Amino acid sequence: MKYRNLLSAFLFIFLGISLSVQAEYRVFVLKISRKPATAQTLPPVVPLDPTSNSNPNSDSIADSNSATNQASDFRLVESTLDPEQYRYFYPVKADEEVTYIDTWRCYGRTDGFKPLCSNPKGQNPVTPQPAT
Repeated sequence: MKYRNLLSAFLFIFLGISLSVQAEYRVFVLKISRKPATAQTLPPVVPLDPTSNSNPNSDSIADSNSATNQASDFRLVESTLDPEQYRYFYPVKADEEVTYIDTWRCYGRTDGFKPLCSNPKGQNPVTPQPAT
C-alpha cells in the first residue's frame, strides 16, 4: 500500500511536468550567395598580337566581374539548420557561401512538414526555395 501511494504520487508529478513541457525550435534566415571571384579564377589574359597594346580579353573580364557583383546573385532561405549544418545537409555549390542573417525561436513541433512560424519582427521576406 505504501508503494502504491508512492507510485501514484510519482505518476501524478510526472504527468503534470510532461503536460506543461513544450517543444521549441529555432528558425534561421540564411543568405546563400556566390563567393566573389578572385584573380586565380579569372582566365589568363593573352594578347593575340605581342606587339599590340590592346587586350582582347578585357571586355570578357569586365563582363564576368559585373555579372558576379549583381545584387540578385543570392537567395534567402528559412531553415531550422544553422549555416554549418545547412551546408552539410543540402547541396550547396563550392563557389557559394552560406551566411547567417536572422534567427528567432518558435514554440511547438515541426513534425508532419508543418510550416515554420513566421518572423515576429516581420522584417525579412524570404524568396521561395526552388524545387529540386
